Amino acid sequence: MQYLIVKHSHIFFVAVTILLFNIRFFLLRARPDKQLAGIWKALPHLNDTMLLFTALWLMKLTHLTPFNSPWLAVKIVLLLVYIGLGMTMMRARARSGRFYGAYVLAMVCVAVIIYMARFKPYF
Repeated sequence: MQYLIVKHSHIFFVAVTILLFNIRFFLLRARPDKQLAGIWKALPHLNDTMLLFTALWLMKLTHLTPFNSPWLAVKIVLLLVYIGLGMTMMRARARSGRFYGAYVLAMVCVAVIIYMARFKPYF
């Protein structure tokens, strides 16, 4: 029972992370001259903290580590790439090629991370 609660909480925080990232993208795209309001800067950090907490809790419950599960190692590396691309997007001039490129690549990372979590491929 505990596993299911933590797993579904983790999935919820993943969905909120994706939603917040896309909201920030569209707000920056729509009004490049305006700063994001404080809530749009603080809320992702709170959510990502909860996402990390549930991820670590799931690892503890399932006894999975990046060393015994290659798909998890790839997921973690892609997460770091996603974070870097998100930072690049947030710092880039809105509506620039770098802004759009970082956004698209970050969404590709998210898609691959979700694929890895869902199917857990072995390689």
